[in-house]
Amino acid sequence: MNHTAHFAVLAALLFAGTAMFAADTDKVEKHDITLKSGKVLKDAYVLDKKPNGVTFGHKDGCTFVRFSDMPEKAQKYFGYDPEEAANYEKKIEDQKKANQKAAEKQKAKEQKQKAEQDKRNKERRIAQQEQTVRKLELQLEEAKKKLQNTENTVSQDRGALVSTLNNNQVAIDNPFGFRVRTSQNGAVRNKLMKEVDTMSVKRDNQAQDVIDLQLKLEAAQKTLDKLKESNG
Repeated sequence: MNHTAHFAVLAALLFAGTAMFAADTDKVEKHDITLKSGKVLKDAYVLDKKPNGVTFGHKDGCTFVRFSDMPEKAQKYFGYDPEEAANYEKKIEDQKKANQKAAEKQKAKEQKQKAEQDKRNKERRIAQQEQTVRKLELQLEEAKKKLQNTENTVSQDRGALVSTLNNNQVAIDNPFGFRVRTSQNGAVRNKLMKEVDTMSVKRDNQAQDVIDLQLKLEAAQKTLDKLKESNG
C-alpha cells in the first residue's frame, strides 16, 4: 500500500470514530430537572453517580446534586436508596474525622518537635552566653590586677620623686643588687617625673578598660538572665 492510500484509510477511520462519538453524544438522555430549591438544570444528563447524589452536566456547566435536594420523582428515577446513601455519607464523615484526627496528631507532633528544637536552641544560646560572661569576668579580673600593679608603680614613683624633692637626694637601684645614695640632679628628677606621668596615663587608660569591661559584663549578665527566664 502506498503512502496516499495509507493516509486515506487513516482519514476514513478518524472520520468514522468522530461520527460514532457524535452519535453517542446525541443518544445521551437529557432532562430539565427542577430541584426542591426551584433551580432548574436545563438539558441535564448524568456525568457521575454516587449513593448520595448525582453529578449532572447541563446547559450552564456541571453540578453535584444530593438526592435529598431532588424531588421524589427524580429520586426514584435515579435509583435513590436512603439506607445506602446514609451508609455512604457516614463512611465519608468517618473518613473526614479520621483525616482530621491524623492531621491534628501530625500537627501536635510537629509542634512538639518545634518546641523541643526551640528549647535546645535556647539552651545552646544560654551556654554560649555563660561562656561570654565567664570570659568577661576573667578579663575584668586580669584588668583589675594590671590596674593595681600600675597604681602601685605610680605610688612608688611619686614617693621617690617626693623624696628627692624633700631630701635633695634619691635612692637608685644599681645592677649589683644594692642601693646607693646619690646627689640629686636634674636628670634624675626629670626621669622620675616622666616616669610618673607615663605611668599615670597608663593607669588612667587601664582604669577606663576596667570600667568598659564592667559595663560589658553587666550587659552580658542581663542578657543571660533574660535567656534563663524565657527558658524557665
